[in-house]
Amino acid sequence: MLKGKKLKNGDTIGIVAPANSSSKEDVLKSQKKLESLGYKVKLGKHIFDTWHSFAGTDKNRVSDINNFFRDPEVDAIMCLRGGYGSIRIVDKLDIEMIKKNPKIFIGYSDITTLHSALNQKAGLVTFHGPMAASNFFDIEKFTMDSFVENMENTCGREIKNPIELRSIVGGKASGMVIGGNLTTLMGDMGTPNELDFKEKILFIEEIREPTYKIDRALSQLLNSGKLSELNGIILGDFNNCIPASKYDMPLMDLLEDRLKGLGIPIIYNFKSGHCKPMITLPLGIEVEIDCDRLTIKSLEGAVR
Repeated sequence: MLKGKKLKNGDTIGIVAPANSSSKEDVLKSQKKLESLGYKVKLGKHIFDTWHSFAGTDKNRVSDINNFFRDPEVDAIMCLRGGYGSIRIVDKLDIEMIKKNPKIFIGYSDITTLHSALNQKAGLVTFHGPMAASNFFDIEKFTMDSFVENMENTCGREIKNPIELRSIVGGKASGMVIGGNLTTLMGDMGTPNELDFKEKILFIEEIREPTYKIDRALSQLLNSGKLSELNGIILGDFNNCIPASKYDMPLMDLLEDRLKGLGIPIIYNFKSGHCKPMITLPLGIEVEIDCDRLTIKSLEGAVR
């Protein structure tokens, strides 16, 4: 897998908006916070554009991403926010150019579609981590420390979790970690960006989806045979994912019902997703989950 260069003081982070727009005030607050950490910030040409709910037209949103991968002044690319819109531009990424200019790429939620394409088609390690307008103008110490550690560390290490990890199925497993937002991943199924699940560790998280919709997504993955190809699963934060009625399954009952029968190691309570604090998780590196000792380790650094 290709890796971006580690970030150091004075390096430039380019901010792009692949999905929904944000207020100018939030953009400038985020820029100021990143600059206070010692980074330079370069805003995408179309960062303040709007087109319906999107941060500009599809053509302009993806052009900012491609241009920043091409720009030698930009050391890392951070997404402004999620929402919806990445799936509309993912086919317009200049994959061959990106392969020649590997850089840190950071985001989560709707950005999962771009992670999948960059991991699968460009062979680039990316980061499921905080975004400018979603996190940085009001970021907690743990979230910041996790972000900085991933941007600067070229070696493997145990991934710190702010709460106790728990397991659904015991045992130990290793493999390349893939994934992101569950609903967004389902939108990639049957497309050229569909992830290869074979012998991987799948990370999934979700927000504000009723449990029957999570059931539907997991059942689709089960019925497709995708989940049976995995070595293990990391369950991230499922923020406000509750039953839609008193008859629906509670979240943990559902997760155990759908996943326990796979017989592969499954760890949960991993604080990454739509949550505070939030762990930055590199996608595309080798990790090890130990569901008996309740640890998650990266077996390599995510930057060079």
